[in-house]
Amino acid sequence: MDASVIKGVEGLELNGSDAAIRKSSSIRRIAVEGYDISSRKDVVEEGLRKHLASRGIKLIHAFAHELDFNRTILCRCGLIYVNEEDEEKALTCDGSDMGGSILRVTAYPFDSNRLDHFFATPEAQDKYRQRVLNVTGFDTCLAEDKVEEMARSVFPGSYCSVLGEVVFVHLRGKDAIEKALKLSGRSAGGFNLVVNAVLPLRNDGGGGVSLARRLAMAEKDEAARLAEAARLAKGKRTKAARLAKAETAKAARLAMAEKDKAILSEGNQKSIMTTD
Repeated sequence: MDASVIKGVEGLELNGSDAAIRKSSSIRRIAVEGYDISSRKDVVEEGLRKHLASRGIKLIHAFAHELDFNRTILCRCGLIYVNEEDEEKALTCDGSDMGGSILRVTAYPFDSNRLDHFFATPEAQDKYRQRVLNVTGFDTCLAEDKVEEMARSVFPGSYCSVLGEVVFVHLRGKDAIEKALKLSGRSAGGFNLVVNAVLPLRNDGGGGVSLARRLAMAEKDEAARLAEAARLAKGKRTKAARLAKAETAKAARLAMAEKDKAILSEGNQKSIMTTD
């Protein structure tokens, strides 16, 4: 990777203490209370997505805590993340009814810590839950391994995969994801990064592969299938080109043979006339 690009990327590492990142992020954090806290994590998060979507608000990410094994409520507060232009509209959801529950929606900027005590206890549990971020802005004209290297530099500890112009970043834990969201709108190596979405979390029977993971895997499989199809098509074109070249060479040889035959025939005619 070019040294200047690496230098630009290193300046964006998720150190969690860069005030400039907090102020310049294009994503805003909002606290939500009042939803049915006895519901499963994925149910709450999907409910919040649908609730805001019904009001024309695109939710970048929703975070709610798990219930523990005894179904003990660990935290009554969740977090949602929206683009800067949707923040004001999202805050108007304060007092709205979501499935019979009245939501309390308040701004919770990245540089605020007034609710940190709510999230301290369950973080150890949540850090094992993987999420997949849909990120654009990297120079995907580079080789795939170079793009993945750049993405891992920006998002330390992540697993990254590339599909077209999108980089799928796999991260674990609320803090790691939140730090990644703070980088949306920032520049890496001259390119503006945008976190378009954190794919919803789903479980199969309480222990399967998440829907987000399955989607990412399916998209990568489709990309591999398309790449293989392109390779086969290229092979067919190459074979056709070789055959065409062989046919051209054969035609040239035949033409040369005909020319030599004509010259030989003309020589024989002259020889006969001289003898006479």
